[in-house]
Amino acid sequence: MGLHRDLTNAQWDSVEALFREFRARKDPRGRPERNTRAVLNAAFWILSTGGPWSTLPSRYPDHRTCHRRFKAWFEAGVLQRVLRELHGEAGEAMCEAMAARMRTTHTASAGKTAPVPGARLRRVRNEPRASAGERGEATR
Repeated sequence: MGLHRDLTNAQWDSVEALFREFRARKDPRGRPERNTRAVLNAAFWILSTGGPWSTLPSRYPDHRTCHRRFKAWFEAGVLQRVLRELHGEAGEAMCEAMAARMRTTHTASAGKTAPVPGARLRRVRNEPRASAGERGEATR
């Protein structure tokens, strides 16, 4: 994408309707949503720089908000439609690069083993406790 520039009014007008169709949050309660245009500009900043979300400049909303909305837009196909609308064939290449980045991030995090809830190692009742020597600890 080269050097990043925020969307012009004409660019925003051409894609704004795509975001009206998509609402990530169905429940209207809670905090008001951040400005969609500012979040989209933050996503484009990440795509153009390749940096991590935590390095977003302060002119954009919080990086966690931006990342959460980016993932929702990506999974729903909204971001791909926006890129095609704004950049045509170059948008297709950006979509492929984004998909690769999403797969890499997802695969890397999938390699970690998460603890299974309730699967702590427990001593069986009526089983005697192991002595310090049996546990491999030094005894005095």
